[in-house]
Amino acid sequence: MLEFLGNLFNTSGFPPRWHCGSWSAGHGWLHIVSDVAIFGAYVAIPCVLAFFVMRRKDIPFPRILWLFVAFIFACGFGHLVEAIIFWQPVYRFAGVVKFVTAVVSWGTVIALVQIVPQVLHLPGLARLNTELQKEVEERKRAELALRESEEQLAGLLTSEREARSDAERANRIKDEFLSMISHELRTPLNAILGYAQLLRLNAPGVDTAEGLQVIERNGKVQAQIIEDLLDMSRIVSGKIRLDVAPTKLADVARAAIDTVKPEAETKGVSLRADIDASEAVVLGDGRRLQQVVWNLLTNAVKFTPKGGTVTIEIGRHAEHLELRVVDTGEGIAADFLPYVFDRFRQADPSITRRHGGLGLGLSIVKSLVELHGGVAEATSEGKSQGSTFLVRLPVLHVSADRLSAMAKDAKSDGRVEALDLSGVKVLVVDDEPDARNLVRELLVGYGSEVITANSAREALTLVTQQKPDVLLSDIGMPETDGFELIRAVRALSEADGGKTPAAAVTALARAEDRKKALLSGYQTHLAKPVDAGELLAVVATLAGRTG
Repeated sequence: MLEFLGNLFNTSGFPPRWHCGSWSAGHGWLHIVSDVAIFGAYVAIPCVLAFFVMRRKDIPFPRILWLFVAFIFACGFGHLVEAIIFWQPVYRFAGVVKFVTAVVSWGTVIALVQIVPQVLHLPGLARLNTELQKEVEERKRAELALRESEEQLAGLLTSEREARSDAERANRIKDEFLSMISHELRTPLNAILGYAQLLRLNAPGVDTAEGLQVIERNGKVQAQIIEDLLDMSRIVSGKIRLDVAPTKLADVARAAIDTVKPEAETKGVSLRADIDASEAVVLGDGRRLQQVVWNLLTNAVKFTPKGGTVTIEIGRHAEHLELRVVDTGEGIAADFLPYVFDRFRQADPSITRRHGGLGLGLSIVKSLVELHGGVAEATSEGKSQGSTFLVRLPVLHVSADRLSAMAKDAKSDGRVEALDLSGVKVLVVDDEPDARNLVRELLVGYGSEVITANSAREALTLVTQQKPDVLLSDIGMPETDGFELIRAVRALSEADGGKTPAAAVTALARAEDRKKALLSGYQTHLAKPVDAGELLAVVATLAGRTG
């Protein structure tokens, strides 16, 4: 081995390159500097490649890069040996270097031939860009979906917090109400029991008449509290019953004013009335409507200080009667105004409040008005600016005296003898055969010509073909309900029956059902089971046979 290395660097028989030929100094140093520069570059390039390969573990085909490192370094080392030969003629060593370079070069060629097919199957730059763009878009979609999920989660958390807050508020209102009702019931009860004991014991200095008045007055207060609770229970459960009849709202208002006037005078509040449209009639329960007006007036007097004024106004506006109760009292704060008709809600629920009561009066007002197909609203400019309560009820287009007499006849013997329905063509629409037959038999007995339909589609065809004088329709029917039917009828021209008078006869008897029926186009709403006299009276009214 030592002999081989000795021979490798043996320079005998070879002169230095300076002595081979006639080298000028410039020409020789040009070769030397060029070879050294090439060696420097050929050393730097493989060093950079080697650093890159070692740092990037995921680079494809690292073996070919290491071969390039060896090949470039070998080529550079050959140039260094060429520069050395100018002084030391190590031609044998130079031959070995060239041989090694040749081996590494062909190894690189073979490796390139092996990997070229694999490289050809790799995606091109355009494809990589497309895939990269798709990946970027997918990431954006994922980020958007994640952001939407976060927003939904935030919304759910907000809803949950609001629901929890509502539940806590409901619990708080319930506790406040129980405390309030205990206080409101015990206060008159204390006076009743106290004076009852004084009278039983014949306590000296107790005026018997005065004691009885105190007991009576507080007994009425307690009875009113209990009645309000029962009314609210009936309203919530849907069991409140209205004795509907044509009613003059002006007469109802006057009766309520007479009831409230003594309380207003005692407190020093001026009670004024501006009642127009005295003959206008609404279809409603006179006792319940009086309760509405009484509650509004009592509430206004309660919150109006001494020297203030409460005004009740009644006027007709288009197809409605409007009743306004305007006071110059404490007013309603803007943040409480949306809740003024809520059950058990009071602007001041604390035990230090100046005004008693359960907070049910206005809620009862709103519920009763809606049961009559009307609306109740409240407005106020704010604290100490007074308040206005508005009740709007639909006007009934019929003589109150006439229809009252008809209703009285119907209740007395189950028949309405004065009615003449001969020649009146009535279209009865109901998907229940028994219900259709019942109405048909009743109307035929009074001379009506009755045609029937079991669906809204059939009824619409009969309206255009038969031109009935009156339409009686159920609401809850399959496929197309009574609301859609009346809308379709009202969309017809007058010649095709678009203005046919119509009544909804339905088991949907809630206030919102009545309101929706009237707003859809029916003239009136009858709740099943229908009184025979009331049905005949409505048909006669719609047909113009009331005299």
